[in-house]
Formats: sequence, structure tokens, C-alpha cells
Amino acid sequence: MLVSAVVDPSAFDEDYFDKSYRNHAEDLLMGIVDNGLLIFDSEGELRKAFIEQIESLPDPVGQRLQILLEELLKIEPKRFVTCCASSNGKSSNDLLNLARRLKIDTEVDALIVSEQSLETLMSEQECDESVIPLSGYRNSNFEKCRRRYNNGLGSIDILAESEVDKMIIRAIRFTKCLKFYDRYIGQGSNTCHFHAGIEYILSLWCKHGFFTSCQTMGKVKIYACSADCILEKDTDSKKNKKKRKNKEQYQNIVRDIITPLEESFPCLVEAVIKEDPENIFHPRYLESEHAVVRVDSGFRLFKQGRKFRHNLFTLNMMEGSVLRRYQGLGNADLDDVS
Repeated sequence: MLVSAVVDPSAFDEDYFDKSYRNHAEDLLMGIVDNGLLIFDSEGELRKAFIEQIESLPDPVGQRLQILLEELLKIEPKRFVTCCASSNGKSSNDLLNLARRLKIDTEVDALIVSEQSLETLMSEQECDESVIPLSGYRNSNFEKCRRRYNNGLGSIDILAESEVDKMIIRAIRFTKCLKFYDRYIGQGSNTCHFHAGIEYILSLWCKHGFFTSCQTMGKVKIYACSADCILEKDTDSKKNKKKRKNKEQYQNIVRDIITPLEESFPCLVEAVIKEDPENIFHPRYLESEHAVVRVDSGFRLFKQGRKFRHNLFTLNMMEGSVLRRYQGLGNADLDDVS
């Protein structure tokens, strides 16, 4: 899953760079490309300075870093998140203080700093193990954590519930919307199991999401397939029979999943039911603005007693194209039929 950090732009000052320092810097950016988020202030001060520092590095020191920066700027899902930092009366032009405030407010995993900034924070007694000098990045707990989540933690039924919670929170904490993809929800059966799984994830988002509050949450979309796919070769009678069944199953979804979720959480939940004649809609996913998580056995997460079923949650950032194909399928015809 994702890790998150705030970067003090002075960590990329040219004066620090030798071969060893460059390796640490490259590892940081490669890690963010794989499964990390960089958090920036809403005024764009840190983002601007971060980009300018890397772009100003001379060759050969900066060549690889500039390539990684270009990848970060164009990669989807996005790797940069904009958040507001609280004011504490200090100058907004002081980038270290701004980075420090942002790190505290957003509760990210780490603040990456230069050696000089580290000395400043230590002298002010505002330094702990989450403040990491870029010169020691490779051996930091942050990088160890990033690799651990990137490699996967195994099936959720053998993990402690708190570990599963953390894994999901990391995928959804900084998103403003969530999308669930599970074709079998559209069958309109075993709806209580699907409801329990989605409710569990939304409860974590409601409680831990940076942009959520008790008054409002972002939009939620549930993508599924119709109970019976209507084919061109079907007779009119068969098409109408399938339409009636699909309509009934959709009503079950609204009654048993959509309406209860909207009553429990301050968000709009939409079910998008697709026709899939070529049967491409099979792998199940959870998608946030920054993560694509493949959910091996789907959103029937629990068995009796709300114990987790065997299920793998795997970060698959490159499979966003699969989700665009799912979204591009034709919508099911759920109009009333005679």
C-alpha cells in the first residue's frame, strides 16, 4: 500500500550531492513512483521549490533525478497531494517550518530533510525518527515500511485486524472519492456480505480520511455487471425476461446496499451496472485517486462472525487501464419492461 511524506526542498540542494547522496535521492523518488505520496501545501510553495531544486541540478548529478521527476509529474494515479497546513504565526516563506507544520497536520509517515534542516529541528527539540535526513534515506524505517507494503502482506485472514485496517487506510486516506469494482454485486444476491465489506472500508475512510468529516464524504461508485447479460441474438421475449430480472436484482442492490450505506455515511453512493457480453469484467478492485488495489476474492470480505475470508489486497498501479475498460462497457438497460 501507500506511504506518504513531506519533503523539505533544501534536501535537494546541489551542495549536498556526491555519489552516495545521489543514490539516496534516487531511491526516494523511485519509491514514490512505486507506492508513495508526496504531500504539498495548498499555496504550492513546497511543490514549486521541490521541482525547481531538482530541475536546477547539473548533469550528471541531476539527470536521473530529473527523469524520475518527469515520471512523477505525469504518472497516474497522481503522486502529489495538496493539503492545507495550519498557521502558527511563522512566515509562510520559511519552507522548513511550512514542511514541518504540514507533516504534523497531515500525520504522514515521514519528513525528509537536509542535514542542515535536521540540525535546526534537533536544536529546537522538534525531531523524532520520522524526521529523516535524505543522506540516510536507504536505511530509514520509512523505506523499510515502503518496501514491506509494496511487496504485499499476504492474505487478510492471517493478518491482525489492525494490520488490515492500516493497509486499507493507507490506500484511501488522501482520496476524495472511492470506486468499487465487483461484477458479482450485480447479481443482487448475498447482498448482506457485500454490504458488510463495503461498509467496513467506508467506515475507515470516514474516520481516517484526511478530506472527510462527519458532515461530508466524497462520492462513492460501485461498478458491477447485470445479473443476466442481454445478447443481440436473444429473442425479444428473452430480452424482456432478462431485463425484468436485472431490474429486480438492481432494486435489491439499492434496497440492501446503496440505501443502508447512504443512511450510515454522509456520502452519495451510486451503483453503475454494466453489460459485459465479452466477460472482461472479472478481477475485483478498490480504486482511490492515488491507488489501484486488486481485491482477489472481491468485497465479500467477511465470513460468519465477521472474520476475514481468504483474500489478497495487492497494489496494482499499472492496472488503471483495466478499470477504464470496465467503465467503458455499456450500461445495463434497467428501464421498466412490460
